[in-house]
Amino acid sequence: MFSPTKSVRHARVVVGAFLLCGLANVGQAEDATVDGIDFSRHIRPILSDKCLKCHGPDESQREAGLRLDGDHITRTESIVAGDVDASEFIRRIVSDNPDEQMPPPDSKLTLSAAEIDLLRRWVAAGASYLLHWSFVKATRPAVPQLDTDHWKWNEIDAFVWKRLAAASVKPAPEASKVSLIRRLSLDLRGLPPTIGEVDRFLEDKRTGAYSRLVDRFLASQHYGERMAQDWLDLARYGDTNGYENDSDREMWLYRDWVINAFNTNKPYDQFTVEQIAGDLLPDADPSQVIASGFNRNTTYNEEGGADPDEFQVAYAVERASTTATVFLGLTMGCAQCHEHKYDPISQKEFYQFYAFFNSVDGEKGAMGHDIPLPPLLTLPTNQQAADLNATSAALEEVTKRITVEVGKVRIEKTTAVAADVPATIGTTTKGEEQTKKGEEKRYFDDQVSWEDYEKKREKSPVPKEIRDILQRERVERDDAQNKKLRDYFIVHAYSKTREIFEPLVTEQGELTKRKKKLETEIDTTMVMKEMAERRPAFVLMRGDFEQPGEEVEPDVPAIFPRLPAAAPRNRLGLARWLVDAGNPLVARVAVNRYWTQFFGTGLVKTMEDFGVRGEYPSHPELLDWLATELVRTDWNVKALQKKIVMSATYRQESNYRSDLAAVDPYNRLLSRQNRFRLTAEEIHDTALVVSGLWNDQVGGPSVYPYQPTGYYKGKGRWEWTQSEGADLYRRGLYTFWRRTTFYPSFQIFDAPSRETCTVERPRTNTPLQALVTLNDPRFVEAARVFGERILQFGGASLQEKVVFAFRTVLTRSPEEHERTTLIAAFQEQRQKYAADTEAAAALVQQGEYRVQEGLDVPSVAAWTTMANVLLNLDEAITRE
Repeated sequence: MFSPTKSVRHARVVVGAFLLCGLANVGQAEDATVDGIDFSRHIRPILSDKCLKCHGPDESQREAGLRLDGDHITRTESIVAGDVDASEFIRRIVSDNPDEQMPPPDSKLTLSAAEIDLLRRWVAAGASYLLHWSFVKATRPAVPQLDTDHWKWNEIDAFVWKRLAAASVKPAPEASKVSLIRRLSLDLRGLPPTIGEVDRFLEDKRTGAYSRLVDRFLASQHYGERMAQDWLDLARYGDTNGYENDSDREMWLYRDWVINAFNTNKPYDQFTVEQIAGDLLPDADPSQVIASGFNRNTTYNEEGGADPDEFQVAYAVERASTTATVFLGLTMGCAQCHEHKYDPISQKEFYQFYAFFNSVDGEKGAMGHDIPLPPLLTLPTNQQAADLNATSAALEEVTKRITVEVGKVRIEKTTAVAADVPATIGTTTKGEEQTKKGEEKRYFDDQVSWEDYEKKREKSPVPKEIRDILQRERVERDDAQNKKLRDYFIVHAYSKTREIFEPLVTEQGELTKRKKKLETEIDTTMVMKEMAERRPAFVLMRGDFEQPGEEVEPDVPAIFPRLPAAAPRNRLGLARWLVDAGNPLVARVAVNRYWTQFFGTGLVKTMEDFGVRGEYPSHPELLDWLATELVRTDWNVKALQKKIVMSATYRQESNYRSDLAAVDPYNRLLSRQNRFRLTAEEIHDTALVVSGLWNDQVGGPSVYPYQPTGYYKGKGRWEWTQSEGADLYRRGLYTFWRRTTFYPSFQIFDAPSRETCTVERPRTNTPLQALVTLNDPRFVEAARVFGERILQFGGASLQEKVVFAFRTVLTRSPEEHERTTLIAAFQEQRQKYAADTEAAAALVQQGEYRVQEGLDVPSVAAWTTMANVLLNLDEAITRE
């Protein structure tokens, strides 16, 4: 037994607690239930919450010198499996003595009676423990055999029904066809369906109508845009560099690559490899190189005092952390400064992972403003390439002619005369030098006079290389320097050859200027490029770039399968390791993200954390079945998504069930569908689509829609040149994304700044959001144009117009009381604007879109108000 000394007793209990938190692979957690106790589901969460803060992997914070995780600790007398009374571990957690109690009172951590009961029962049942579920390779579970056949569309429903039946809960009925098409359109395209699409679906009475609808939406060009919206949050995509000055950058080609990848159903393993290491693939094509821009989306510091070495490290740290979050669902970045406090990832292992990302060829840690950030990929059009080649050839030709003519010149010897240097008397408004003697002297009869003249000038257009030679004494110049000086003088300053070279130099200058202009017009995008020789990587003590410790080689954490011996130790080797069938996390993380897309909450609620502190899956067997299904179907994302949306689980009604408020308040059993608010971009896009303003062009440079006047006031040199014409009505996905001051209406509706990787957006409900949809120029104009559309195409009668407007916004037809209310509201507004024609005229002039001529202005104003009402309904901005 334990000695009576406090320190020894504490150490022994710590070791016992470690066993509870320890890692031993004795099978899948789903099958490890003893006496109703599942270690992964019931015990580990308690231990990670109450033990690992003081006794986790972080050596610097570890109490009593003992570690509370890992599979290298054996059982001690502190826990006697099967004997609660003999276990010091249990005695400590139930003790009232503050010197013995665990957790210690000063930790502010306490165990509830229910938690203590679970720990007692766990010890009594044998104290078995498992490797954390997400670190074990997913195995394909058998699909449950159900004792019912009235609710089963596919395998997903069998797993869900199993949980429902265990809780004696019945599923919700299937939603109506109108609800299903709206839900599906929003989930797969991010857009509401049109009335024509709804009618087509309702009229299709054949078997398989819903399946065909799914196929149509998956085949839509707008499917890729919907999918890209979530991915760009993960990839922290933006159109600017971040930090204080936040200069613009060109990255929209990467955004368009993502859209196209989803539209063409690029397999998820290929999608992953190309983004991590597309530039390293054998014979990589431009598309694959563009994909590598995933790791260039990090923010870049342009501040003058920034230390380049510090930020070169920061960029690699950010890439390592983002890659781990996006593909592994782990908070690996927590090990940047110390051992991970909860997951079995050491600081050394973090920097081994970091070493894959710290050797980008040509990347600078800090640069000035408005400077392209290499490495870059240039992608000229055929015409641009032809123009650039022709200009380059002409420039090369005139340069050769100059060289030939220079070789023919023999400088005449003359007596050197000191040349006058104009005295500076001030500057013009353009900052150009003014002189007392008028124009500056440009041509000379001899080289010595020219040299003396140039040496005395305060400012000179002469290239720096020539100025540096001029500053040297003549006797100190070598032959090469003398030749450069002589040639420059002949071409630019020798009076005897002026007639020969002046036109040639003029032509050369014009061609050079034209070439630069052509080069600036060519689209570029930031990409990855590996250095020929990898930059050394070190463990950074406390994460400080100025305190390098042990040198490390690229590798992955030991908790995972090892990199194959033959795999290259670069990003390509890492990318292929990620999508290897033996990786326990990548497929699980991916399918959990897609599940969240269709249900609002993942099977693992903590999407960003599949580690020890993450939430246990609500349906672990279903998660593993979906993960293995994704791999089995060659990582076919559309096939997996169709499987999900075809399920009866997905097709349930979303009505709140008060009978389950106590049993399942957050619908983790999936006894119904979920309701959740649309994203900022989807609310924006809904207004454009229903109004008829929407420009459905896919891809292209970012655009600048309406933004409040003065929003950039005091923000430095930024400008927001509002787009014109059709560009003003592009999908929200294409809005220019300035990270430090991003689009205000998106910010109010919880879009992220994308300065860092965002796994899941928050959903808030504030009065500011109502002010946006009621008053923002985007929504007011959309309401006005929609009002015109209702008046022109909504039908002959007022009732028909109300139904048309209602169905356009909400998909369904209005109920009788809704129709009556809207008709009365319209009539009231029509009378109001008929009596106040100035107010009506002011309202119908909102926005840049041309006002339709010949329409009754009070009626347009009234319908504008009604359209605004409909666009502001909860149902309009909610995915039911």
